[in-house]
Amino acid sequence: MARKKTFTQEELYAATHDLILEVGYDVFSFQLLAKELDITRTALYKHYANKNELLQAYLNYQLEQVVEEIEETVWPATYAEKISLLMDIVFGYADTHAISAMVPTQKWTKENEGNPDIIKSKGLHMRFFGFIQQVIEEGKDTGFLNPEIPSMIMIETIFHSINLPNQAGLSREEYTYFVKKMLFEGILKK
Repeated sequence: MARKKTFTQEELYAATHDLILEVGYDVFSFQLLAKELDITRTALYKHYANKNELLQAYLNYQLEQVVEEIEETVWPATYAEKISLLMDIVFGYADTHAISAMVPTQKWTKENEGNPDIIKSKGLHMRFFGFIQQVIEEGKDTGFLNPEIPSMIMIETIFHSINLPNQAGLSREEYTYFVKKMLFEGILKK
């Protein structure tokens, strides 16, 4: 059977997403990705010099998607609904966050600070972080969130909760529901 000669960016990114989650960063290769897409490795090398370049482009694309989703969302009027929806969006990109943690070149270092893809990534992260910080401060200002807890701890807790292993085997929706319930209501019985 003849191999395909072309692929869309969406097909490439979807296959990249699924494959790296399945095999991990170290095993992920253009050879495996080409097989998954039924194309030649040469077709991939026409667009990306190596897997790190591809993964950086994929991660920036995903981050653009979450920033766009946040900026285009019609946010609810009530704060409880707003923070809940924000967490749903954050949890919706949990796989991408996990992939980002796998990729060593994704880490910001002195050596890569001039890289245009890293500069873009930092800018997108700052927009994302800024919005979350704004929502946290709004919650404190309106009396919905505990003002004694530093904002950064709240932000880190939200972000790091997506990294917790789902050993209970719950669906993403169930898992998100219970994590939000625990964060919003606490673990102590009232």
